Amino acid sequence: MKIVILRGGALGDFLLTLPAVAGLRNKWPEAEIEMVVARKFGELVVGPQSIQAVRPIEQPGLATFYAKEGKLDAEWGDYFTEFDLTISYLFDPDEIFFGNWKRCGGTGEFINHDPRNPKEAAWKHLALPMQRLGATAGNGRGLMGEKIQVPKKGKARKPNWVIHAGSGGASKCWPILDWVRELDLLAKNHEFAVTWLGGEVEEGWEKQVPLHWRGGEHRWVQNRPLPELVTEMMGSDLYLGHDSGMSHLAGWSGAKCGLLFGPTDPAVWAPPGERVKCWSGGGRWPKEGEWANWVEKLISS
Repeated sequence: MKIVILRGGALGDFLLTLPAVAGLRNKWPEAEIEMVVARKFGELVVGPQSIQAVRPIEQPGLATFYAKEGKLDAEWGDYFTEFDLTISYLFDPDEIFFGNWKRCGGTGEFINHDPRNPKEAAWKHLALPMQRLGATAGNGRGLMGEKIQVPKKGKARKPNWVIHAGSGGASKCWPILDWVRELDLLAKNHEFAVTWLGGEVEEGWEKQVPLHWRGGEHRWVQNRPLPELVTEMMGSDLYLGHDSGMSHLAGWSGAKCGLLFGPTDPAVWAPPGERVKCWSGGGRWPKEGEWANWVEKLISS
């Protein structure tokens, strides 16, 4: 059995799809499963017991499959003839991609699933095709690849809180100075070191953080590879963040997560996992002291 899953989108979209992929792995333990996703996302899941191979979705030629009756890329065409089952999460309302897949000689069963506009938890929506196959969603953490290293236990230290105060959408970001104000309140009752995470979107954001929260035992980590970030999160005592791809990565890592949702609905967009807890004010941000009080309860739970 050979299976390929095509998934575009950002990091959170990819991670929300992994429970569905894990369901395939559970149903067909010996299957060879490949994914067509962003190259850097593939670094998270490639391994002998998880995903056998990733073909980068940004690799030239795939765009020819979105054009009706055009000349198809031969290399991609040959690739699509290798599989017994193809599951596509690519937006294809007019089935142009599907038609070209057939035209190039695509083999086996083809399932197309629209990833947009979920009416339930997004990861459940993305797992709906599994019902057609007699499978159910699985634990996406079981797909961790060989590049992810389990952190080693070190000497006794202060609790390490990992914070990502950004997001791919500006409307989903609470101002950093509000984060700092709440951290100052929490520091009155708790000792902890903060590791701030920044990606491409957060270039230069560290300048907004006062020195007393980014110097000494505190640090700012910028643009690290995704497997390295997972290891960082796995070794943390607490992760705090917004509705973001980084927060989905933290949830997938198994870290204890406190996620701050502003305009988006955690019932739909929260990562799966028993250690993921979400604050939501139905579209508003926390008032002064409200986030600190919520985190206090999260720490003690």
